[in-house]
Amino acid sequence: MRIRATVATATAAAVSVALAVTALAAPASGADQDDSATTFSNIDVNHDWQDYTVGVDAATKRLIPISATLSDPSGVKSVSIELRRGDDAEKPDAVITAGAHCHKTNEITSWCEALLTANPKVNLHSNALAGLWYLSFVATDGEGNVTRGDGLTDLTSFARVKRTTYMSQTDAGPEPVTKGKNLTVKAQMTVASWETNKNVPLVGHQLLLQYRKGTSGPFKTLKKVKTDRNGWATATVQAAADGAYRYTFEGTNLTMPAAGWTDYVDVK
Repeated sequence: MRIRATVATATAAAVSVALAVTALAAPASGADQDDSATTFSNIDVNHDWQDYTVGVDAATKRLIPISATLSDPSGVKSVSIELRRGDDAEKPDAVITAGAHCHKTNEITSWCEALLTANPKVNLHSNALAGLWYLSFVATDGEGNVTRGDGLTDLTSFARVKRTTYMSQTDAGPEPVTKGKNLTVKAQMTVASWETNKNVPLVGHQLLLQYRKGTSGPFKTLKKVKTDRNGWATATVQAAADGAYRYTFEGTNLTMPAAGWTDYVDVK
């Protein structure tokens, strides 16, 4: 068996993927041997959803689909796919690995997909693990030679694994309200805690208070409001006309976005 490094070709978005890799061992000599490394193309992470973002709840496992097209002169025998949290590949903060199921498209090419399991009760034991996870492949060809691709450098080089967030029903009152009088609008934000396996208040994050006049049309942002220590956002606005109020959260590098249900207010 020989262990080889490789270079990936075009992605699903028709962008070339370069693998910054290091050969782990020199290939054996022999004219009858396959000295070509396995190549990877059409790499897809979570079906390219929102820049390869994956939201994981507090206590429920989440499957992350990752696929690629592999080619090798000797054919493709097996593939495993890994997501790693942390810059040091030798000492990662966490690793999620799964074997891929491959479907042969011709003698040298296969399409392979793995479902990696992110589980707060198993491999997401800390909230600090939210963020960027690096992607790598290990492929074995028909002659038993291994190609390892690490440190992918384009958009399909990672998955953004984030904590899910939740917004309560927006509440605006008092109702009904006289035109020109003040309305108090509030909602509560919570976020998945992978450490406690419960949803906890999202503290000190900015929410957007939005308003839509009538029953249709776009929402307009009225105020930016930070959540308190219990996750509540509270703001006062002046009632002008019948319409709906809501809070939205745009998300961060570590947390998913969320929007609350609207509260329609009659203005007398």
